[in-house]
Amino acid sequence: MNILNIKLASVEQTDLGFEHWIDVTYQVPILKNEYTVKLLLLMECKIEDQEVIEYLVSTWKYRDLVLHSLQMYEMEKINNFTILY
Repeated sequence: MNILNIKLASVEQTDLGFEHWIDVTYQVPILKNEYTVKLLLLMECKIEDQEVIEYLVSTWKYRDLVLHSLQMYEMEKINNFTILY
């Protein structure tokens, strides 16, 4: 998996903590396209350091990205799914 971009989209404080919404663009060899997904990190404190966010996404959320890529592969395979720009 090749993670192309990790960008903090927004941070919202809730009763549960700080919701960090992160846009992650990735590409894998089995997919025709690159995809951008929105991931949620729920943390006790607000995190704005880009290196920390990249670390958290690449370690904690890597499995979610792999699962998403497999789901997109199935969609592309079954439905001949292609995103047009």
